[in-house]
Amino acid sequence: MTTRVYRIDNREQYAKAGPDDLIRMVPALGANGHSLYLPKHKIEVAGYAIIHGEALHISGPTGTAKTSLMQALQMPENFHPIADALDAPAKPVRMYPIEMATFDAPGELYQRRALRNGTTYDEPSLLVAALKDAEKANGSCYPVIWLREIGRVHSAAIQGGLLDLMPQKGDVTLPDGSRVGGNVCFVADSNYQAESDSTHTLVTFDDALRRRFNINLTLDYLPPEQEVAVLSQLFEEQRLERVADGVLERVVKLGQHIRLQRQDGNLLSLPAPTIAGYVGFLQMVERIPHLSLQQVAMSTLLGNASPDDRKVALAVFNEVFGLRQEASDEDSITERELF
Repeated sequence: MTTRVYRIDNREQYAKAGPDDLIRMVPALGANGHSLYLPKHKIEVAGYAIIHGEALHISGPTGTAKTSLMQALQMPENFHPIADALDAPAKPVRMYPIEMATFDAPGELYQRRALRNGTTYDEPSLLVAALKDAEKANGSCYPVIWLREIGRVHSAAIQGGLLDLMPQKGDVTLPDGSRVGGNVCFVADSNYQAESDSTHTLVTFDDALRRRFNINLTLDYLPPEQEVAVLSQLFEEQRLERVADGVLERVVKLGQHIRLQRQDGNLLSLPAPTIAGYVGFLQMVERIPHLSLQQVAMSTLLGNASPDDRKVALAVFNEVFGLRQEASDEDSITERELF
């Protein structure tokens, strides 16, 4: 069955899309410039959490568009159709990104040392400053406190310290006795729900904090047919005319094989391929046409293979692209003649 892709910035198309249909979102300013493609129901779950000030945990393997989704939701072209579909006011989203890896101790969640005129003093942390600003802005926008890479904090105590700053409902009491509140959405992203990517978390997810996130969204890699559909659209947008027929489908198949190998404990030196990785492969095929496909792969998708993984990576490439094993010398490959 052909995968259909619907545009979020086309109200008629977006209304027709079903919950599992793929939605093309407008790329965020400052992003890599590529459109974002996600199932409709996952986009709307994230939008629902923002609109109603819920606590949302977004998890999944590296490269599944967790960061890109949060960036895209700041764009009115993406968020307003979601708000309209959920019968909510189409107000702007105001995002407050907080890098969790910058906190060394729980106390720093509330205040940090600063220097002025040669004298040190305590000032509100970025998190507290964001809460205060969000309280003032509430009503005119949807404020979102974005706790980035919550699994990369230096200790579990920092996660525990977030409990008092993330009340289930009501105000937050600060160390000076002042209170701050409002209908604020907390979003945390992590790799906790991706067992194969467990090396990307430094501490165990605090159970009490985990329960504060009443909405949990897991992003994963798209199935092969949807990845092909996405690449086909990006292929047209970037006018990659020199890429031969069949290469697009095979590079997706190569990515699937690498992920399967990683699940079996092999090729762990390679990151799991993403849409951005596929695009990098196809762009090099277009722009350096005299390179063999294997040379392109070893410079992009397979380029991080360790010495021990290199032979396995080449064998996987040869299997996917239908090459004989003896043609593994990069200097002698002429596989473009196969297409």
